Amino acid sequence: MSQKIFLTSALAMGVIAPAIAEPSHTDTFPSDGYMQEDYTYTNAATSTNMDGVYSGTVNATAEYDTIDYILTAGKYLPADSETITTCPAGSFCAGGTTVQYNQSSAQGIETCPTGYASSADGSSSNTQCYRACDINNVGDSVTAIAHATAISGNDYYGSGVDTCEPTACENGWHVKAAVTAPDLTSLIGVSEKLNGVTANDSAGNDAHTEGISNTMIAGEPSAFVLSYANNKGMIKGHGICSKTPGDNNNNTWSNPTKFSSLVDETGQEGAKYCYCHLDSYTPINGDAINLSSSWLFAAGASDASECASYCGGSCVIFVAFKYEGYHAALLSSVESSPAMCEANVININWSDVDPATAGQNNENTATYGSDVRTPVKATTKKGKTFRGWRFSAPEQTNLSD
Repeated sequence: MSQKIFLTSALAMGVIAPAIAEPSHTDTFPSDGYMQEDYTYTNAATSTNMDGVYSGTVNATAEYDTIDYILTAGKYLPADSETITTCPAGSFCAGGTTVQYNQSSAQGIETCPTGYASSADGSSSNTQCYRACDINNVGDSVTAIAHATAISGNDYYGSGVDTCEPTACENGWHVKAAVTAPDLTSLIGVSEKLNGVTANDSAGNDAHTEGISNTMIAGEPSAFVLSYANNKGMIKGHGICSKTPGDNNNNTWSNPTKFSSLVDETGQEGAKYCYCHLDSYTPINGDAINLSSSWLFAAGASDASECASYCGGSCVIFVAFKYEGYHAALLSSVESSPAMCEANVININWSDVDPATAGQNNENTATYGSDVRTPVKATTKKGKTFRGWRFSAPEQTNLSD
């Protein structure tokens, strides 16, 4: 007689029944009622904790707090993202705000203004949005660079600092390269001693020399050079006699009269106010660095003739020997400047000039588009009446000859 055997042991039953996990944490019921994930709350199933429910069903509703994302300048929160990201090109992200997750819309980002669609990654203001500089925008004072025929760089929106610079100029003008200003106040110091000085009058003659030869500036009207001791290098500049009076603040130069540009009026009636300007700085064993300084008022003369004779020398005297305040003001007036179109200086070869008066009117050069000064007197020739000088272009040399 056969028997059927049924496997009813706990081992056999355990093979087919699912394992029941226990929560990882154990605690008493929280006082604020917010139960956390993966907890056993001991003896917590009471009507007090379950909002008055003794039997049947009670709802356990999940509640959430909204996360605040703090945006710094140049950052935003993309749509459907929880990761703060760098602002992309063509946009700007001001930052300084708190935003929340949004599935469909990016937070903290704005598109650059119409017409200024470009920007770099990480831009934080609309003034960092730009367009390419365009010579055809002649109505835009920002991009319309005087006398330029071609320009490069970027025109920034609103008060953004533009980088528009000329790459070509009208006939009679040339591109003057941008100047990065050295800190002469630190490099030289306002009380540094001199090795020597040189200065010329308005005709290029030696007006004041001490310690070094004037051959470095021979023939340059109202030019001056100061060579500093202790390997501090050398500065070169020149003076101009102007009709515009100036103020030296009782010889303190705390807020002196200065101009970024000044018309060359040397030799003209009433041009008796001397202004000085720095042209270059040459460090020891280095190359000359072009400078862009202000025209700084030095002194007034009794008349235009006296100013023309001594302006270059006056610049040296005021800078080197007499007034530390003037020295400091002139050195600190050096500034960086963008490239620009600068008028050509044209040398004029006057024929038949009376030798006794040659150079007195500073007539040997003219700035394109500005005044032409003629010599005081032409050579007297027997049997002839002077009619005047007429310009003619010099003959061009044929290199194939």
